[in-house]
Amino acid sequence: MLFKFRSEIHCRSTCLKILLSGLILSALVFVPQAQAVVVKGMYRVEFPVPDQTRAVRTAVFNKGLEEVLIRASGRRNILKEIKTGSASAYVQQYSYAEQQQPIADGGVDSRGQLKPAVPKSYLLTVEYNPGKIVQLLRDNNQPVWGVYRNQALMWLAVRDGTSRYVLKDTDNSLLKDAADDSMQRRGVPLVWPVYDKQDRNKMRFVDAWAAFEKPVKEASKRYTTGPVIVGRMSWNGSKWNGDWSLFVENASYTWTLSSTDYNALIAEAIDLSADEIGKHYAVLERQGINEPGLLIEVGNIDSVEDFRAVQTFLNKLTAVRQTSVSRVENNRVEFVVDLRGDMNDFVRQVSTDRALQPVVKDIQPGTSPEQSAQLKYLYRQ
Repeated sequence: MLFKFRSEIHCRSTCLKILLSGLILSALVFVPQAQAVVVKGMYRVEFPVPDQTRAVRTAVFNKGLEEVLIRASGRRNILKEIKTGSASAYVQQYSYAEQQQPIADGGVDSRGQLKPAVPKSYLLTVEYNPGKIVQLLRDNNQPVWGVYRNQALMWLAVRDGTSRYVLKDTDNSLLKDAADDSMQRRGVPLVWPVYDKQDRNKMRFVDAWAAFEKPVKEASKRYTTGPVIVGRMSWNGSKWNGDWSLFVENASYTWTLSSTDYNALIAEAIDLSADEIGKHYAVLERQGINEPGLLIEVGNIDSVEDFRAVQTFLNKLTAVRQTSVSRVENNRVEFVVDLRGDMNDFVRQVSTDRALQPVVKDIQPGTSPEQSAQLKYLYRQ
């Protein structure tokens, strides 16, 4: 029985190598099996409109294009850098939906019967062509931040009169809703802490209020390897005051804001944060540079499904133009990665996801080419 077991292992290893080699030769396109967050609706916008006239539709097309370009580039001032031409040229499809609202008298006529709802307005949904948007940015030498993004975590500490608290994922809060809406507008996936005993032991309210880097980063490891936003908001009876901090990679940023409108304050804080996050993760394509592909070795690939998942993960990174396979040995696959950006873009994007674990723990953005003649990772199944 022992001999039979070993034979089966050898057979599976050999068969896996044959299968992978066959897949490489046939250049199959695989169905994505993404492990990180794919931002849904990044190229879609919705606006309430009073009618279906061409003038209103054109205005929405223009506004929507700006919003989509900001999401895709990570830059709020993107329209100052490029000329788009007609916004309708980038529209893939659009549709209207009636927004119904009961009439003011309660919807009951003199006979005690319900009256039909009166159309109040329409919701115009516009889908833009992703390929055209990305090509517009690249043609104008602008960075592209793809749909494959790591999640940002938000710690929002609030002082409201005599109350003080940290908002958690199950809370119903207007402040939380405003943050969700602003993050969605910028295309940054957001998670909130559960703020249970485990969180409170690592980061007390005073730690969140002071945005102490060490407890913030330690508590945040539970949720994300990506950006962490810490907001502190207080109401003084006439306006909201807010101090905001962003921790992304090894950098940190702070802002102090105030407004009578909490929506405006939170929107500005999110915009400032998203602008800086975009600078870290959006990739500027190199032009006119011919360099050999980056070699990376990925171990712990024990099945065709593992191989597909790794290759899909690599191809979804905006730093990657395409990948090919140069060698398969046992449960290790060597990929040749053709980069759009530089090696640091690649290392940075891989490091923000849990899919691949570096074998050399000091692989970080800033690693020199000499140090990384071949990057080695283990696939986390």
